[in-house]
Amino acid sequence: MIIAALVPLVVKSGYDYNIAITAVLFSLLSVGFYFQFALGGMFSFATPAYYATGAYLFAWAAPSCGFILAFLIAAVVTAIIGGLTKLLLARSPLIHFAIATLAFGELVLIIYQNWNSFTGGGQGKFGIPSPSLFGLQIDTNTREYYLCVAVLLIATALLIFFERSPAQRDLVFVRDMAQVAKTSGLRASSVQIAAFAGGAAFMGAAGALLASTAGFVGIASFQTQDNVSIALLVLLMVLLGGVGSVWGPIIGAVVLITLAQALSSLQNAEELIYAIAILVIVLALPGGITSLPGELTKLRSKLTGGSRGTP
Repeated sequence: MIIAALVPLVVKSGYDYNIAITAVLFSLLSVGFYFQFALGGMFSFATPAYYATGAYLFAWAAPSCGFILAFLIAAVVTAIIGGLTKLLLARSPLIHFAIATLAFGELVLIIYQNWNSFTGGGQGKFGIPSPSLFGLQIDTNTREYYLCVAVLLIATALLIFFERSPAQRDLVFVRDMAQVAKTSGLRASSVQIAAFAGGAAFMGAAGALLASTAGFVGIASFQTQDNVSIALLVLLMVLLGGVGSVWGPIIGAVVLITLAQALSSLQNAEELIYAIAILVIVLALPGGITSLPGELTKLRSKLTGGSRGTP
């Protein structure tokens, strides 16, 4: 929270604020994927579809409903769509489910690209009003950034509360021992559907923030990011940050977005250095960046133990 609050003291230009907001939005996407993948054990490639759904729903509802209600509509409806997706694919094995969500995500984007009355088609949706909270107009870069950070912190707090609740124990039970969970009377399918819907809600919230801060939504925002599919990029962020902690996805998102921007001036060598840096981190820290303190503690214990054992 302290680091997030100090960012506006460092960034000044609108371009730098766009990078900071992008990092926050991808952090929210990664937290949603963490909910589905790390906690629920469901591997999905439909992240861009839920991201786009939240954005277009907000763009449709904001002019008449205001920011808060439009934001809730985007998150709740996206959660319902995510739950229905999991319900329809409930019997699919892990790999088949991942492939099916990939097809679903592409289908949704194709529909949005051709649904002119709802999304504006290839031209996109213009004229999205700036957010307003309790009479305060969020119409500056700093206010938009703090709004996105506030939503991310609320989402993270909700996920932390969930991880400390009995519901998280049930979800992990279903994830690791689904057949045993069924014999104990636990409704495994319902638990996973709820978890998948929760992750989709976070992604829909990220889409709503994208629409509200940019004032425009186009289909290109959900197809690729730095020549990498958004679904793969979010997966990489979660793995890079670490799946053992809710902070892992946030750290991974910030590191990847910052690294991509830092290397953008290198032109031809950008993608090579980007790939090498990621591989080095992943190979050196299989548990992600959040496992670094534990690895350093183990290393220090080995060195201390070794030094005591030498004459």
